[in-house]
Amino acid sequence: MNKRILTSRQKFTQRLGAYVAIILFGLGTVYVAPIGVQAKQASINPNGQGKLLIVGDSLTIGANAFGALATKLRAEKVWSGVILDAKAGRRTSHGIQTISKRLQTTPNITALVVALGTNDMISRRETKYPRLVIDQLMTKVGQIPVLWVNVKFSPTGRADWRARGVRFNRELRKAQSRYPNLHIADWSTSFVPSGKSRYIVDGVHLTVSGYKTRAAWMQSQIITYGTNIINATTTTSTTIVDSTTTSVDSTTTTTTTDTPATTQGT
Repeated sequence: MNKRILTSRQKFTQRLGAYVAIILFGLGTVYVAPIGVQAKQASINPNGQGKLLIVGDSLTIGANAFGALATKLRAEKVWSGVILDAKAGRRTSHGIQTISKRLQTTPNITALVVALGTNDMISRRETKYPRLVIDQLMTKVGQIPVLWVNVKFSPTGRADWRARGVRFNRELRKAQSRYPNLHIADWSTSFVPSGKSRYIVDGVHLTVSGYKTRAAWMQSQIITYGTNIINATTTTSTTIVDSTTTSVDSTTTTTTTDTPATTQGT
């Protein structure tokens, strides 16, 4: 009898510990750095693609930590390298600064994935804000193709966050008419919480299974995005003959660890 009670308590403690870790993770107490040091490689691969930059918040940290997102994308070899830069609490305005710095210091970034907007809609209520910050980011990246993962909160979470998320996603769709290089990965309609793959109590962050679901979905979306870029590049460049010599940059690209985030949010 006592042995049975002890076993039950142990299982409960393990489950509780796992969920506490996830909650702390989401609040920014736990920070998972962009993974690894990339191997030395050519800046442009045979597909004609350079490096992919992924910029996100703690939802991207979770997808990478529990779903090995960056490792799996590197294995696909669509790009010559994959840089994942994610930080808890990051808003789009902060992401613009990160992107600007990366573009200045890292050569041959030829594609960008943005998974931001959730923290913006938690903290910013202004109706005009989504368009403003989307325009600022798209202006900063110029003609680089962008895949933007849109926003979704739990259907049972805060109504005001959900309403702002809908507004942000609507402005993203409108922005496509202004920026032909903007593509949307529609997480808002693709993710349906079910079973263990669901939101935790805050209505923002996911269970471990939820993060694995997000990682697999993002991988599929990003690979399709990359394939479309390659096909478009091949179509538009087949008639161009360039007789100049192109040098190959063989510098090693590394991903660095930021200081732990202390901000609240995703």
